[in-house]
Amino acid sequence: MKTKPFWMAALVGCTMMVGCASQPDNQLKLDGTINGYEGEWIHLAYTVRDTVQVTDSTRIADGAFRFSRPMEVPVAQATLYIGNPMDYRNVKYASLFIESGELTVAIDTANFSKPEVTGSAAQAESDSLNTVLDPLYAYVQAMRDSVLGNASAERKAYFQKQQEMYADSAKGIQLSFVKSRPHSFVALSYLPFLMGNMTYDELKSIYDNMAPEVKQYGNVGSVRDGLAALERVQPGRPAPLFRAVTWKGDSIGIADLKGKYVLLDFWATWCVPCRKSFPHVKELYKKYHAKGLEVFCVADDDSKPDTWKEVIEKDGIQDFYHVLRGLKWDRSKGVDGMDHTNDISDLYAIHYLPTKYLIDKDGNIIGKFEDEALDAKLKEIFGN
Repeated sequence: MKTKPFWMAALVGCTMMVGCASQPDNQLKLDGTINGYEGEWIHLAYTVRDTVQVTDSTRIADGAFRFSRPMEVPVAQATLYIGNPMDYRNVKYASLFIESGELTVAIDTANFSKPEVTGSAAQAESDSLNTVLDPLYAYVQAMRDSVLGNASAERKAYFQKQQEMYADSAKGIQLSFVKSRPHSFVALSYLPFLMGNMTYDELKSIYDNMAPEVKQYGNVGSVRDGLAALERVQPGRPAPLFRAVTWKGDSIGIADLKGKYVLLDFWATWCVPCRKSFPHVKELYKKYHAKGLEVFCVADDDSKPDTWKEVIEKDGIQDFYHVLRGLKWDRSKGVDGMDHTNDISDLYAIHYLPTKYLIDKDGNIIGKFEDEALDAKLKEIFGN
């Protein structure tokens, strides 16, 4: 699944932030050093309780800079950056956890994104986790470099399996970290990136166990939203209703297909696994359509509708229903500059692609299925 780079999320919204009510003595004194940016403005950004975006700026002089300001929160994951935050190719950024007290940060211009921070207990906690994760990421990067160019198909397939294994290991480490630290604002910062691999019960258990101060002061809005979204799509619940325009210009809603079994397939033209799954989905459609199966595809391609239509024809999936997810660019809405008002993917708690839901003829969710499990369920419903 395509994801927004972490640093951009931090700049425009800091969805992983944490916070607390300000007190007169909750003063942040952040002293930094950096070379090569004499006279440039350096900016500090973070978010309080999901909604209040805090920014501050100061000039670099003699290779040093200072931020002195009241802390509205006990801990916040902030971003230091130089340049235009919307110019992601040229902006320089560094992520760090800040808190009241005297902190120092040393930025190496050759490795801007990894500053050395002292005085922040939260940053030390984060560093301890990264000490475990960084070797995993380094190994995956080394493997990726080894298969670039003329690597054989077998070598690439092996790398893909290894990459998935190490990604699962990293997620497992992060999840254990989160579960074992209910009082940690740092642990909270990882949770939005793990929710896509959690069941409703798993996420609810973690949220229920969060310490009161984390729930009160932290940026837990995305966790609450994630819980609400997962609750909407629990098996047995009515499928969330939506209406959209098809690739042919007609209006269609999921309720229009009541009386049919619906395979709701979330995909994108740029998603290789999504498109690789289409030949098998076409086989299932051919086998079960006469018995009452419809395929309804929701594409994450609002920014390139022409490509979307071309791929539908190229991949031979014209017999399915096709709509876009409904995501619109609007810098006045949302922390990511997107209007999610009619976002079908948000409605169905989509965190990765492809994702396939099966809906029964009464309009209720049967469940989320992949590969053999989907085949078995359809065989159970329709027979051979």
